[in-house]
Amino acid sequence: MFLKRIEIMGFKSFADRTHIDFTDGITALLGPNGCGKSNIVDAMKWVLGEQSTKNMRAEKMEDVIFNGTDERKALNVAEVTLIISNEENLLDLDLSEISIKRRLYRNGDSEYFVNNTLVKLKELRELFYDTGIGKSAYSIMEQGKIDQVLSNKPEERRYLFEEAAGITRFKMKGSEAERKLNKTNENMVQVENILSEVKKNYETLKKQSDKTLIYRQLREEISSIDIDLQLLKYNQLVSQLQSKEKILNKELENKGKIVEEINSLNGNLASNLDEVNSMENELIEDQKRLYGLDLEKENLSDRIKFLGEQLGELENQKQTLKQKELDFLDKKEGFKKEEVNRKNSLQEFKDQLKDIENNILNFQKNIKSAEIGIDENSRIIKETESRIVQGEKDRETLQHKLRDLTDNIVHQLDQGLKNSGFSIKKKKELEEKVISQLKAVQIQLEGKIRLFDDSSRVGHGKDDSEIWDSGVLILREFQKNLSVLEESIHNLADSLPDFLEEFLAPSGIISKKRDIDDNIEKLALSLKNDRDSVKTKTDESMKLNIRIQEYRNTLEELRVNKARMATQITAIEDNIQVLSREIMELEEQIRNNLEEINHVEARKMETQKKIDESGILLKNHDVSKKDLLLKLKKLEKSIQNRTKDVSGKEGELKKKNADLQKLILNLEKVNLEIEHINTDLQELKQNFRENNSADIMSFIERIPFLNTNRQDLKSDYSAAREKLRALGQVNLMAPEEFSEVKERYDFLNKQLEDLRTAKEHLIQVTNEIRKESAHLFQKTYQEIKKNFNETFRRMFGGGRAELKLVDPENILESGIEIYAQPPGKKLENIALLSGGERSLTGVALLFATYKVKPSPFCILDEIDAALDEANIQRFINVLMDFGERSQFIVITHNKKTVTGAKTLLGITMQESGVSKLIAMKIGEANETR
Repeated sequence: MFLKRIEIMGFKSFADRTHIDFTDGITALLGPNGCGKSNIVDAMKWVLGEQSTKNMRAEKMEDVIFNGTDERKALNVAEVTLIISNEENLLDLDLSEISIKRRLYRNGDSEYFVNNTLVKLKELRELFYDTGIGKSAYSIMEQGKIDQVLSNKPEERRYLFEEAAGITRFKMKGSEAERKLNKTNENMVQVENILSEVKKNYETLKKQSDKTLIYRQLREEISSIDIDLQLLKYNQLVSQLQSKEKILNKELENKGKIVEEINSLNGNLASNLDEVNSMENELIEDQKRLYGLDLEKENLSDRIKFLGEQLGELENQKQTLKQKELDFLDKKEGFKKEEVNRKNSLQEFKDQLKDIENNILNFQKNIKSAEIGIDENSRIIKETESRIVQGEKDRETLQHKLRDLTDNIVHQLDQGLKNSGFSIKKKKELEEKVISQLKAVQIQLEGKIRLFDDSSRVGHGKDDSEIWDSGVLILREFQKNLSVLEESIHNLADSLPDFLEEFLAPSGIISKKRDIDDNIEKLALSLKNDRDSVKTKTDESMKLNIRIQEYRNTLEELRVNKARMATQITAIEDNIQVLSREIMELEEQIRNNLEEINHVEARKMETQKKIDESGILLKNHDVSKKDLLLKLKKLEKSIQNRTKDVSGKEGELKKKNADLQKLILNLEKVNLEIEHINTDLQELKQNFRENNSADIMSFIERIPFLNTNRQDLKSDYSAAREKLRALGQVNLMAPEEFSEVKERYDFLNKQLEDLRTAKEHLIQVTNEIRKESAHLFQKTYQEIKKNFNETFRRMFGGGRAELKLVDPENILESGIEIYAQPPGKKLENIALLSGGERSLTGVALLFATYKVKPSPFCILDEIDAALDEANIQRFINVLMDFGERSQFIVITHNKKTVTGAKTLLGITMQESGVSKLIAMKIGEANETR
């Protein structure tokens, strides 16, 4: 892999798109100071991701964009591209040639490309990890990097060894793992805090849920026992009904037999007994009615008792529903208040958002006003620069006239002396003296003019006003020298011919020269004023640019605040919608609860109505029984009287009649009992249907498995009711609420467990990275240590050098001390070496590192500047050895270093402020780009 080409456009002094092709071996980059050689090194660092404006020798990053000259406008974009050969696949891309590009716009936007694909800075840096290439790697060796290596801080030297060891990638992964570990710890604390809060609610709702489940279980148990009791009663009634029907059939059969016997015995007594029978029948009917009334009274009493219990249960259920309604209303009121608070907050945020939008409009107006000011300054600067260009042309014209006039002075003086017959001796003496003075003045003038031109073109770091002040001083100094010359001529006036009076007259050639001198001085002053005006307007534009940037920064903050405020408004609106939905749900629950209360109240009223009706029937039965008892007494008395009348006739039939009466009573009683049983069965079925919303017949299958001990069931029923009352107030929604909280609780526990697992993994990864990094660093350190001593001895022609770890126990953090012993001296810390020895030691360390892990190409930026003649040759020998295996690009002013180069690249500044490339190979010249 090697560097094939760099393309620069708009970067610093490279205004035009410039292609610089590199070959293998050593390439030397030459050019005078200030021509832009180091800008090529800056471009390489910049395209590889350099972010420090200090390292770019700029105040802000936008300063690297070509800022214009007197002849050229400033550009709005800078672009640098590196073309790298990757045939050995050292870079993790399956391409034989890779293009790396960075582009910066004057508005501050920056872009990075790999093979014209937009990438992030992080991705670009990762591409060159552990290759020796990078903004801070040893592929670019500068005098400043040597100073950093030789600094008094041992820890600052580590980066060189880490890059050579290939642990930069590990350090980045380790840092990333530590960041993730810190983030994981933060997340664990956050989840634990949330879990602690959720746990409180979890435990509370769990207790409530358990209580509610017990409540529901008891309700089901009560309902089941109630059903069992009703089934037991139903089964009992059915059994009684079947038993009574058997008795009835048997008694009917007996009655038939007795009636037949009585009919055969009392055929002749029929007429006498008709009346008695009629009375007896009436008596039987009345007795049946009396017995029926007793049974109905007993049934009504039982029913009133049962309905009373049911009425109590309905009252308890009603009270529970009433309490639930109150709870719902309280919760609804709380949500209503929260909704009002949220709406108030929403309005406040909307008012703040409106203020921010107004501020944004004001700042946009301020930016527009400042940009108009900058445009106006640019127009004035352009007009002033045009005057400066014209002034420079006028200055050149006057200087040319001044040189011509000086030559004319010499010529006329010589010709006048010849024509006047001035003595040869005096002529020679005067000629030698005047010509000597004129030549001195001319040489001095030409030297000053060249110096002035160089200063104008190169600047040497001076601003334009200093250059023009220097020009004025030059012209004034020349004027003084001419005055001295005139004084010499006047001193010889008495011995000179008459023609010299005309030569020196007010209208003569010397006066013309003085006029030109005055014009030059005035022109210089005018140019200085124009330069000052340009500088003032430029400073003013810079201040406006700074103010625009401040406005834009503030504007950006306002936009961020606006976006954040809009997000908060959306969140509040969503919260209000959630509250509204919850209020609607509560209102629906309240309506449902109210319907259930109304339903319970209706059932309660219906039950009370049944109790009242049963009470009335009970009173009516008491009245009917009393009346019937009176009638029975009368009827029995009449029958007794009738019976006495026929007693003598009945004889044997008396007993039969008695049996028949007894049988008839039994039959009537059984019929009445059967009727009551049927009535009770129908009432039981109806009540069962009302209470359980189902037909009792659907539960018949349970009867064989019932506990037939009715008392045990009633005891269980009472115990369950007591437990239900003992529970007190119950949150009927607790199980559902607990289910939701439990789901979140389990989710947070799972999250916490995942975070703990991730933490353990990150700790393991960090330990593995540190272990591998320590191994690689130790191995590379020992190799560099060995190479350093060898390279040092070769550089110095003897001596020795050592590297020592400050803290060998902490190899990943330890600084590195450098000790050197040049020939004839003792071993000492490099801080005690001379400047030249320190520089050569630093170069030796860089080459020792390079020998362990060479970078595909290497840039040497004037690292030979501090070396003397003897050390230069050793440096060249080492460089040429490395140049056979690697690609080196050397920026130098040293002629000996140039002799080792295979290719020469020249950088010139033929146009002020614009760098241009001239390339040639040794022995042949290439075309100028």
